[in-house]
Amino acid sequence: MQSDLVWTAAGCNNLVLRAIGAKTTFSKVGVAASVDEPLIEAAEDVDRLDIGGIERDPGIASMLEVTRILKERIGEQSLIGISQWGPMTLGGLLMGTEDFMVLTLRDKAAAEHIMQFTEKLTTKYWKLFVEAGAELVSQAEPSASGDMISHRQFEKMALPHIQACYREIDGLVKAKMLHICGNINRILPYLPQSGADVISFDYKVDLKLARETLGGKMAFAGKLDPVSVMQLGTPETVRQLTKEYIEEADSAQGGYIVMPGCDLAPATPPENVQAMISTAKSTTF
Repeated sequence: MQSDLVWTAAGCNNLVLRAIGAKTTFSKVGVAASVDEPLIEAAEDVDRLDIGGIERDPGIASMLEVTRILKERIGEQSLIGISQWGPMTLGGLLMGTEDFMVLTLRDKAAAEHIMQFTEKLTTKYWKLFVEAGAELVSQAEPSASGDMISHRQFEKMALPHIQACYREIDGLVKAKMLHICGNINRILPYLPQSGADVISFDYKVDLKLARETLGGKMAFAGKLDPVSVMQLGTPETVRQLTKEYIEEADSAQGGYIVMPGCDLAPATPPENVQAMISTAKSTTF
């Protein structure tokens, strides 16, 4: 594939929840896991959870070994990345997303208490993988999307915890990424304050607006629709849109990274991935 970035433990974010007692079910297709029922009912319930379970979970141990193998075999050619849910999304997975989102409005202190705990989950997980060889960390915060919360709530509730996670990992990695799904056009101005080096976003984001807002402040990545383009499109469609997005992002000025807008589905044709990468690598200005 000649990808500049290879993810280790891709799709295994919910292992961190299993490790502290959540009931999870892993799919037979791909590696994604569902969290089957809430693990907590109230904020104080997080105080009884054992964060040390992260170091004892056999699935996490297996993924750490994968990371060491990747580092040894391809670490000179590709950046190895590890992703984990951000504190707001983890809070929703612990309590149930709808109940947790209501809590952020009705009892902010309780929501803050949960997210102080989930910060620790994110950063402890990251550090294990960094020790094993990962050089890029990513926070995935779909619950902080503009499709889920207002830009004011993002600034007051989500952003401080995103920043805290990055402060904890400062100096330990080569790069820090933030991924937020959905329409995040209204929160773009806050992102340079996040502590991330690059924001990864999906097809709902205006590339020209991203360039105008983020250019010179942080890199931005994504845009290619992982389903309608990467999974269901043809290599020619992928090549055409990749070129269009490179031009739309004014990539001659630097700062834009060609990526799918979110995780690729297991059924994504490899030739579509190859078309995206080869087009990006062959484009000249």
